[in-house]
Amino acid sequence: MPTAFQKELGTLAHRLADLCALVAIALEGATRSVLESDHTLGGRVREDVAAVAALGAACEDQACALLALHAPREADVKAVVAAVHTAADLTRMGGLAREVAEPRRVPVEVRPALGRLGGHAVAAVRALQELLAGGGGAGPADAVVLAEAAERGLREAARGCGAGAAVDVVLLAAVYGRFAGTSAVIARRASGFAPVGA
Repeated sequence: MPTAFQKELGTLAHRLADLCALVAIALEGATRSVLESDHTLGGRVREDVAAVAALGAACEDQACALLALHAPREADVKAVVAAVHTAADLTRMGGLAREVAEPRRVPVEVRPALGRLGGHAVAAVRALQELLAGGGGAGPADAVVLAEAAERGLREAARGCGAGAAVDVVLLAAVYGRFAGTSAVIARRASGFAPVGA
């Protein structure tokens, strides 16, 4: 039978899964704002990112309360520290979504490649969400591999753009790559606490 600490850690894992959902929504909106050159969507992304930051801070506070209210064993302390790092990483991923939504010069010919990369990055965080919620699954590894390939494709496509647009496209590719890579890092770390929530 799970202890009160384990139940609360499971609740925290589910809140982190909710945070993943908010991060995915923010990146989806950011990608659409770039693909459609819609600055109104970019404004909504900033609101989504503010919600990500608020929930991330709440998750960190909950993790600290777990340590303060219980006398956890060493393994439990490691799980809570992993949860704190996860909340911080997800909050930073929200910041990356905000960065994607900033106005940029993205030529029409590279937008399909950008859309694919954005889709794979969102799929990575959605797979991470399922993992944190205790749904099992393979995690984001497959989506991260696809995102890495799409990032290389987008960088290659940027070579045919003018210098200014190419810089914007390569910077976007790097941001998406960091986003997907962070999903993989979190998935490796989540093994310390996510199964408790299952």
